[in-house]
Amino acid sequence: MKEKNANRLEASQGKRQKLLEEKKKFPLVKVVVIFVVAAIPLAWFVFRDSPDASSGSVAGTKVMEKVSYRNQNVAMTRIDAAVAGGSVSIPADLIQEKKLVYFEYASGRKRVPLMAYVTPSGKLVTAVSMCEPCKSTKFHIENEQMVCNACFTRWTLEGLRGISGGCLEYPPDVVAHTIEGGNVKINERIVLDWKPRV
Repeated sequence: MKEKNANRLEASQGKRQKLLEEKKKFPLVKVVVIFVVAAIPLAWFVFRDSPDASSGSVAGTKVMEKVSYRNQNVAMTRIDAAVAGGSVSIPADLIQEKKLVYFEYASGRKRVPLMAYVTPSGKLVTAVSMCEPCKSTKFHIENEQMVCNACFTRWTLEGLRGISGGCLEYPPDVVAHTIEGGNVKINERIVLDWKPRV
């Protein structure tokens, strides 16, 4: 009888020991789950304006100090682009000076209007210069907003988020660029492959 009770006691202590070990593991699992749940909204907040987040996000390259467009209207300045070595190239200092430039890529029958501008935070942005629903290719900057010259739809300069107008969902389509030797370069393949969203 004593032996039976000893076995029961031993089995009971073994179960208790297992339960205690599982309880010790549980806080670790809990901490990991809390960390993952907290990391998801934090990652969204940090990366929501990253270049790959969406088509309309601004992938700007910091080129200068902050720029104020308050109480200003900045018209597009037309410039010529060079195409060589698989890149469409324009001078970076010209964009810094003019703040908003228009240039075209032409290859055979394909013509793509392009733009480059400096945001209020000093970032350089390159994009296809087209308000696709109304087919306008010309814009201007007014009070820190990008404005279509045809339909007057307005977008923020930082992020190209719609403010007002009929073409809110179709801001100038941002394209990636690099800066090399004082020139802004856009991969020619990106421009050749570009198609209107509507």
